[in-house]
Amino acid sequence: MADIVSKFGNNNQYLLRHKQLTQKNLRDETCEQSGQSSGVQEAQEVKKQEPKQRRKDIYAQMPIRALGYSNELGEAIRPLSPLLANLSWLPAIAYISADVSDKYRQDEYGNQEPSSKRASKQLLTQLLASVLMPTAAVKLGQGVANNTAAFSKKGLTLRHREKISDMVLNSMNAGDHKAFLDAGGKINKALYKESLGGKVDEIVKHRKTHTKLLEPFYAAVDFIQKPFIKAPKIEKIKDYAGTVVDRLVDSRQQLLDGVKPEKMSKKAFKKFLNVSRGVPLEEKQSMAFDAIRKMEKSRMFNNRTLKSIGGLAALSLLAKPIDNFVEHVVIGKCVGPAIDKVGGSSKNTRETKDTKRA
Repeated sequence: MADIVSKFGNNNQYLLRHKQLTQKNLRDETCEQSGQSSGVQEAQEVKKQEPKQRRKDIYAQMPIRALGYSNELGEAIRPLSPLLANLSWLPAIAYISADVSDKYRQDEYGNQEPSSKRASKQLLTQLLASVLMPTAAVKLGQGVANNTAAFSKKGLTLRHREKISDMVLNSMNAGDHKAFLDAGGKINKALYKESLGGKVDEIVKHRKTHTKLLEPFYAAVDFIQKPFIKAPKIEKIKDYAGTVVDRLVDSRQQLLDGVKPEKMSKKAFKKFLNVSRGVPLEEKQSMAFDAIRKMEKSRMFNNRTLKSIGGLAALSLLAKPIDNFVEHVVIGKCVGPAIDKVGGSSKNTRETKDTKRA
């Protein structure tokens, strides 16, 4: 006690000093705790303000996104290979199914929250952006390539040229040309061409028949195409049919005479000579027809290749604009809000019913 009195003067001064120190320590602890809670609160507020991290959508990025265009690539090469075109739909269907399933299971932030509304949006997006509109773009490109050929000297589209070649080949395959063989066994081209006049008229009438059946549709299409597409004339069709007859008949006769046709490869000609050596004339004529048919099909294949190139070019130019249009306009501004509204109405209705039951 003597020590305390000697240090503080008396007992009252000691008690006063002890009380002051205790109050100071309490204030310091309060400020420290207040600072810590304030820091935590600020950290929580910053965390709330930070945007959520969107998950990486692999279905919207290359190369997986390219699977959605497999059917369009198939449609572009359909003139060349119908089988591959049909098979090309399998990867596209698998891709669309996987994407819609993914959007149904989880949202854009990776939360596992199944949503039929979100899946419906994605299904419609894929149908428009991966099926309908890109296919229309491919057909547009093929149509442009097909009709651009009409501005050449032949004056015919690629489709008309193919139909005429098929018509002449089918006629010769049926043996129509045999009725016009002269004494030397050669085909009288003038008479044979004349006999094909009715078949040429059928090619022209075929378009008119469809026009009658679908008059409103074709009237609208013709109105749109008229400034850009050159309509084929019957004279051009007959001239081209005559050109095909000359080409096939002359090539056939050259093979029978042992002369290589101009457009035939040396390898193919050598093969023909080997297999046709020593065979009867009728069988040799059949072999010659098979050879010239392959040559004509090769020519038609080149025409189909041009159409395929047109389709691929249109797809490459329009694929990205189509994606943006579907995502931001059709889904983002038109269909998407409507789906959200329907979903929201249903949800509110359920909540109201639950409230009433309660």
